[in-house]
Order: sequence, then C-alpha cells, then structure tokens
Amino acid sequence: MAQAESRTERLESLFADFNPADWPLVADSNQGTIVRVQAPGLDLAVKSPRGRGIAREARRLSLRREFQAYRRIAGLAGFPRCLGLFGGCHLALEYLEGDLLRHAIPPDRPRFFDELRQIIVAMHGRGVAHGDLKSRKNVLVASDGRPAIIDLGAAVVRRPGWRPLNHWLFGYLRQIDLNGWVKLKYGSYDRVDELDRHLVRRSRIERVNHWARRRGL
Repeated sequence: MAQAESRTERLESLFADFNPADWPLVADSNQGTIVRVQAPGLDLAVKSPRGRGIAREARRLSLRREFQAYRRIAGLAGFPRCLGLFGGCHLALEYLEGDLLRHAIPPDRPRFFDELRQIIVAMHGRGVAHGDLKSRKNVLVASDGRPAIIDLGAAVVRRPGWRPLNHWLFGYLRQIDLNGWVKLKYGSYDRVDELDRHLVRRSRIERVNHWARRRGL
C-alpha cells in the first residue's frame, strides 16, 4: 500500500504543472503529442492535446474517451497499463519498449499473430473495439517479441442498456478489427489461408476501396 501511495503522490506531483514541451517527443497523433516521461519510479508515454479553442477541446474529449476504453480493459495482457488522466487532458500510459510492427519482424511470427488474435478477442469481450488495427503503427513488437496493441484513440466502448447506434458501431468496428488482424497477418485478403478466411467480412466501403486500388484509381 505504501508503494502504491508513493507512486500516486509522484504522479500527482508530476502532473501538477505538466508541460509536454519539457519532455522528449515520441510521436504525433491525431489527438496531439506523445512524449516520454522518465522520473523516479516512472516511465510513461503521455498523450496531450495540442492546438487551441474548439480543436483542442475536441482532442480533450477524444482523450477522455480513450481513457474510458483503457479503464474497461484494465488488467488485460497486450496493452500498456493506464495510470490515469490528469488535468482532464494528459493521458498517462506505461511506456512499452519495442518496435512498431511496420518496422519490425516478429521473431516467432505464428505465435505472434496467434497471441495478437487472442488479445483482440479478449478486448472485444470487455466491450472495446479498437477500430484501426489495419495500421501497423498501432501494433507493437514488444522487447520480448510478443504483441501489444497501442493507441485506442479511435476505440468505441460498448455501453449497457438500449443503445442501438452505439451497439451497431461497436459491432461494426469489432469486425473491422478482425479484418485488420487478417490484413496484418497476410498482407492482403487475396492470400488468406482457408483456416482464417471465415474471419473476414468486408464492408461495402472496404470492398469498393479494394476494387479501386487494384485498378489504380
């Protein structure tokens, strides 16, 4: 308990007057900047909104939605641990060592993609759909060679009760996640193994885009 309280105090002190410009930039995202924060007992990736006025407020709201997604999947393997949303706009995540899948080759490819699929299914079981898993910049090959999913900025959390639009959107993005896993594993829907073909159900928009790209339109 004492250790947990000490970490809480360090976090509160760190974010009492937090300025992302004081820390090394890791990446830019649609929501803002991601910086790496290293302090005694802490190694964090912190997402903060950029801009001013309406644009900044929209990014703040997006970070709050992302925070809710991380809260829903708390404790699941394959995601950075979320330590909180500070000041309503600084999302503090565990910094994971590794390389983006777009730049790295998993050391054990079959195991990597089997585990990635298990992570996706577990995420869906908690009522969270990522929505952007076709992008190799949202999957990390961690330092131990295992997969980790990052950037839940486009995620949808399934709400309880009668919420038809939310439930439809969650179901739609859940299928997009499975399509994304197939695309990451095989590189193209045209090369999918028969064992995984049943996972793919492309939307009309995806089919039109695929048709257009194949014809160079």
